[in-house]
Amino acid sequence: MIGPAEIAPWLPLSWLGLAILVGSLAGAWWAGRALPRFGIPESYIWTLYPFAILAGGAGAKLWAATETLFVPGGSRSFLQVIESRSGATFYGGLALGALAVTLKTVLDGKSLFATTTAIAPTLALSQAIGRIGCLLVGCDYGVPTSLPWGMRFPNAVPPALAAVHPTQLYESLWLFACALLLRRRLAASRLLIAEYLVLQGAGRFAIEFIRTNPKTLGFLTTSQVIALGCVGAGVTGLTIARNTMRGGEDAC
Repeated sequence: MIGPAEIAPWLPLSWLGLAILVGSLAGAWWAGRALPRFGIPESYIWTLYPFAILAGGAGAKLWAATETLFVPGGSRSFLQVIESRSGATFYGGLALGALAVTLKTVLDGKSLFATTTAIAPTLALSQAIGRIGCLLVGCDYGVPTSLPWGMRFPNAVPPALAAVHPTQLYESLWLFACALLLRRRLAASRLLIAEYLVLQGAGRFAIEFIRTNPKTLGFLTTSQVIALGCVGAGVTGLTIARNTMRGGEDAC
């Protein structure tokens, strides 16, 4: 049902690559629109963008390549993943991209709270658009289903010739909803980036149950373990933020 990964023979870019590019640019623009609320010029987002996109891309690739070291008899080696145009893991990109943005923000003397608050909704937006690219190239699909919206991915690797859950679409819709919710909470949240971690992690944890990833810890996949870590980190951050604010109110 889904066509080849390449957009055109003369264009060395896949649908997934295009979706990631469009998602990152849309996210940066949306974050820039929010920055003036916190006293930071809208243009500052384009100072952060190169660091975020380069570090995020490197982190996603390194994470995917490192995963091959823990899969005995896998189809590709560490170097093959590094050298190929395919193979990337979201959580690796999130980790290294967040580190780069944090360091750049601190070195520039800007408010880390302000930048992470402005960026939180756009992380969900960017990932939602990226998942559309996953749908178009046929990666990360789910288990077989008889539901009427099941999809086939004959050009995927491996191909899905029977109808399967379009888990890419499920996650994309969830993340679009998260982006809108987080955007509405720009002024109300004590720590919006923590709310993003909770929402993103919860959605990914649930969707993984109908994906084809192997179980690595009991009945959990590696992505589910990491998703639980994101939820835990988000809940911890929100608890600290709430207690800090409560402590300040008590002091008054």
